[in-house]
Amino acid sequence: MDHLKQQLVDYWRNEPKVKIVRAPKREGLIRARLLGARHSTAPVLTYLDSHCECTTGWLEPLLDRIARDSTTVVCPVIDVIDDTTLEYHWRDSSGVNVGGFDWNLQFNWHAVPDREKKKHQNSAEPVWSPTMAGGLFSIDKKFFERLGTYDSGFDIWGGENLELSFKTWMCGGTLEIVPCSHVGHIFRKRSPYKWRSGVNVLRRNSVRLAEVWLDDYAKYYYQRIGNDKGDFGDIGSRRDLRKKLRCKSFKWYLDNIYPELFVPGDAVANGEFRNMGYGAKTCLDSPARKSDLHKPVGLYPCHRQGGNQ
Repeated sequence: MDHLKQQLVDYWRNEPKVKIVRAPKREGLIRARLLGARHSTAPVLTYLDSHCECTTGWLEPLLDRIARDSTTVVCPVIDVIDDTTLEYHWRDSSGVNVGGFDWNLQFNWHAVPDREKKKHQNSAEPVWSPTMAGGLFSIDKKFFERLGTYDSGFDIWGGENLELSFKTWMCGGTLEIVPCSHVGHIFRKRSPYKWRSGVNVLRRNSVRLAEVWLDDYAKYYYQRIGNDKGDFGDIGSRRDLRKKLRCKSFKWYLDNIYPELFVPGDAVANGEFRNMGYGAKTCLDSPARKSDLHKPVGLYPCHRQGGNQ
């Protein structure tokens, strides 16, 4: 990796606006971004994953929205770069999707809802998005700091995009996808990171997120992880921040920003399906792996921990 050492310093030597900041040890994506923010002197922060390619004129539409309202957090349309051939696949503005999430606290994409489409006269206008993917966005630095930046208790990667999305909406901002801005992104088939052994980083981050921002709705996430929160650290300062900012409730967020999301509590019933013919010891169980998506459910010993049952 010599190209990331002195070669990189030499390459940018004649560009005084470019700063190369190195962490003394591995910090992970979240704390690395916070390190960059501390060294930045510009009024707007723009974060991009390393595996991106920017198109001509991608930045101006993002900065324009922030110049109009400093509490607007903006994301470009994310075009796909083939991870094998590096072919660039341009996404037409009429095919723009917005971000959402499920009760596993996993980000997902979905079509722009009709209620949002009715507010616009053409497909070039920015659209409100309940959440963002997190790898590509611009934000006013002072607004980012007012929101408490990222939760520094998050480790490596995961959940930070939902945390920033929720508190942007709940604490006085808006989150938009700007169709006039396009950035290509390589969606990798597997994670290149090596995680710390003995720690479920994604779960730890998600529990911190749920404890601070989801209010009573956190129970729907816990039902999916077997109500095993594990050690998620001290969240007192994050709860104090939310109280200080007088942020709205998560119910307000669901009612006004993401009413399309199905809330499990609205179901007629929930719980386990037990097979009474086998002594009520077996339950319907859904496959857990993503590769098992759309496969039929089967029978498995009841464990009373929720999750797949």
